[in-house]
Amino acid sequence: MKTLAERQTVGTGLKRRRGPKPGRIGRGLRLLALLAVFLVGLVAGLGPAAAQTVNYDLSTTSVMRINLPVSQAVTVIVSAAVGKIVAADPAIADAQPITDKSIYVVGKTFGTTTVNLYSADGAPIGLLAVQVGADTADISRSIRAAVPNSNVKVGTVNGRVRLSGTVADAVSMQKILDIVAQYGSPAIINTMTLVGGQQVNLEVRILEAQRDAGRALGIEWGGSVGGVTAKIGSGPDSPTAGAKSFSSFITSVISGATGVSLSATLTALESKRLVRTLAEPNLTTLSGVNASFLAGGQVPIRVADGNGNTTLTYKDFGVRLVFTPVVLDGDRIQIHLTPEVSGIGGTTAAGDPVFNTRTLDATVELRDGQSFSVAGLLQNESNLSQNQLPWIGDVPILGSLFKSSSYQKHDTELVVIVTPRLVQPSTPGQIVATPLDQTQPANDPEFFALGQMEVTSRMIQDFQSGAGVAGPYGYIIDLGPGSVK
Repeated sequence: MKTLAERQTVGTGLKRRRGPKPGRIGRGLRLLALLAVFLVGLVAGLGPAAAQTVNYDLSTTSVMRINLPVSQAVTVIVSAAVGKIVAADPAIADAQPITDKSIYVVGKTFGTTTVNLYSADGAPIGLLAVQVGADTADISRSIRAAVPNSNVKVGTVNGRVRLSGTVADAVSMQKILDIVAQYGSPAIINTMTLVGGQQVNLEVRILEAQRDAGRALGIEWGGSVGGVTAKIGSGPDSPTAGAKSFSSFITSVISGATGVSLSATLTALESKRLVRTLAEPNLTTLSGVNASFLAGGQVPIRVADGNGNTTLTYKDFGVRLVFTPVVLDGDRIQIHLTPEVSGIGGTTAAGDPVFNTRTLDATVELRDGQSFSVAGLLQNESNLSQNQLPWIGDVPILGSLFKSSSYQKHDTELVVIVTPRLVQPSTPGQIVATPLDQTQPANDPEFFALGQMEVTSRMIQDFQSGAGVAGPYGYIIDLGPGSVK
């Protein structure tokens, strides 16, 4: 028997040979097998793709229909030998024999045609109905990538692209049409429908404030020289009268006339005016459809035609609103807004009206219930005028007695506040409330005896119960059966 020290010495002097762990060889073989499969797949992927083929069994199918994209080809494998191939319109689809039982068909342009198959002795044995159109599979992939929330199906009719299914909004539909147009189809048959909340209600507040201020100060001299009446100086309202009268006055003085009497009139005026125009149109329209609103009137205007005849046309004035909403994804609403505020500012010498117009053209994007405002559309007009007698009006201090001055200021500011909302129609059978539902016109006793122009249902109940006629009325009213006596 060995001692403990001897066993320790032997243990340290010898090394134990370890074998492979269980299962390690199996895992290695599996990894090699997976690597081999990957390499085979990679080589196959790098090699040429298999051509598209169609099997045509002449014993079971009389006409073989083939849908072929433009500039693509298909190989038709026929069950019997074909002696001759004739394409009705080679410009649409061309067919060439490869063997006596295989035909190579190429789509050249949009349209439909036929390829007739004959036996070696000239007997017809088959017919290929070829429809050449756009690549519907590639179009579908492009639509899904650009508009993922749409449900659009792409097909062909006589070589034309046909779109069906549903889209969420008009912008998505237009995007899909733009994508399909890139594939060169001569026409697009659009049968897509819009789904979702596509009715938009627009709440608009339009405010126009006009401020006018004017001041006038002048001295007008008047009197008579002999038998001639004259005016020296002129007020703000008659800028040219002073010059004519002054010449007459000087002529009378030079002629030596006597009996001169003069009078002076002081003109001082200050005026202020504030005009506010407020409109709150509330319109509802479909997405992509214009809606308009006008609160005002029409004015006839004379217009000369090509023959020199005068005809009447009518010009709108007042508060006008034209807007076009487009509903986008995520309850976003794009609005093209054109508000206009116009009024008659005066007339021409011929009597035709002159209009003052404030207009705005803007395109904004909001979410349901959000608001935006456009303010600061301010216009400032100032008019200064001064009339005086020649030479005398330029004399310091004394010239103020022969001078008239006026000042006019006109300020206009336009403010527009817009709030769009997505709306849905009421459910069938739901009664929509109106402001007149709670009242009704009074009858003769209620109007003449009680002085009521309108009555409510609560008032009628009070009348019938006697509560509404208690008091110093002094009338006996027949309220009908069931009322309190």
